Amino acid sequence: MGMRNVALCALLCLSLAGCQSQPKVETKIPQEEVDRKNPLESNAATIAAGLQAYGDTDCALCHGKDGGGKGVEAKDISMSMHDWRKAGSLDKFTDGELNYLIAKGKGHMPKYEGRETPEQIWQMVVYIRSLPGSGAH
Repeated sequence: MGMRNVALCALLCLSLAGCQSQPKVETKIPQEEVDRKNPLESNAATIAAGLQAYGDTDCALCHGKDGGGKGVEAKDISMSMHDWRKAGSLDKFTDGELNYLIAKGKGHMPKYEGRETPEQIWQMVVYIRSLPGSGAH
């Protein structure tokens, strides 16, 4: 793990520890974001780029290396995470909603807007969409 990732992990851990006592806040996603379409095509190259971005942004700390929702941070702070590998797990989310949540963050999840390019965030959406029914990666 590179120094950048170690530093990000440390900051994430510290920020999560301070958030445990905060009340749960409902995230209201603007309709224009809900309706936003992914400009990227889902193909092997985009999925691979999304996997790379998913790993580089430390998503696996909470969401698990394979998207199963069993990351070490999720366990440590008793968060209940979606298992993105299960068929139907993404049915209630549009691509625009996933993009918005990754970009803006939600609850314990930090925002990645400004840390990652808009294209990298869309690539992560493509990767997450590739997970249901595909098993471990």
